[in-house]
Amino acid sequence: MDNDERALVEGRRFTVTGGAGFIGSWLVERLLRSGAAHVTVIDNLRYGDPTWIQSLAGRDRLTLLRFDLGTDDCEVLDPHLDGADGLFHLAAEKHNQALGRPARVLRANIEGTLGLFERAAQRGVAKTVFTSSLYAHGRIAGPPMREDERAEPRTVYGISKLAGEHLLSHVHGSAGLPHTVLRLYFVYGPRQFQGSGYKSVIVRNFERILGGEPPLIRGDGNQALDYVYVDDVVTALVRSLDSAASGALLNVGSGRAVRIIDLTRAMLEVAESDLEPTFGEPDVTAGSHRVCVNDRACRVLGWKPSVDLTRGLRKVYDWLRNERRSAQPS
Repeated sequence: MDNDERALVEGRRFTVTGGAGFIGSWLVERLLRSGAAHVTVIDNLRYGDPTWIQSLAGRDRLTLLRFDLGTDDCEVLDPHLDGADGLFHLAAEKHNQALGRPARVLRANIEGTLGLFERAAQRGVAKTVFTSSLYAHGRIAGPPMREDERAEPRTVYGISKLAGEHLLSHVHGSAGLPHTVLRLYFVYGPRQFQGSGYKSVIVRNFERILGGEPPLIRGDGNQALDYVYVDDVVTALVRSLDSAASGALLNVGSGRAVRIIDLTRAMLEVAESDLEPTFGEPDVTAGSHRVCVNDRACRVLGWKPSVDLTRGLRKVYDWLRNERRSAQPS
């Protein structure tokens, strides 16, 4: 946290949808630590864990409202949006969590999101920051992805996130709603999975290593992803409050492609394990190469990823190891 970041947060009021989830809980913690006057968390708690935020220092400045964008009336949110200095919209039905339930994705990520943006404009929210996704791009191979390339999403989730971007622009044009859109890549870090939601390959394989099982690689391991540590993502979210970022669409990733086979080797080194990976049948990620060009985010936000992969993996491994120890009977 730096002085510029504190100046964007200190003494101000914020609302965070999905604030009890993985990224959201880290964001809420940063906002409180940076001196926010009050933070309202809106979450259906289907995938989030309220204990992550209720134990935070500064929780006397925190309100938790259980609310589902896919089913509940957004008018209920009016008191929590009135005059807010910032709305961070992170809540969504995720790609892997909602496979086979496209109607739920459309209700929450499109209908609910539109209702939220409309209420935010009506209640005078000063700035809205929306987390979109690399799935809005659509393609899973080829050169690094740029914000100005044609988006052709191929999943219901990706379609819904691209629609969210367009809906935010629509509400801005019709009712005035200053905003920034961040397309997040493969975010990882502690608290990524805690009994619900979807386990990333990092969590799954660290759990296998901790249990004495070899990590599993699907296919040949040459599929490459852009991993970005959660704390760096939170920094980008907070810096998006700056007026210089208004109207921007920004890729938030490391800008570096990491092959799964190299990721797995790095994980084994972090765990100081002599296990060897085992290879399984290829899955839908076979042959994929998903990495972003993040130059625009670096320039507009004055931001750059600061946590390298080894350090980030060590933080995840230490967290999982501590969770495992605390779960064991004494």
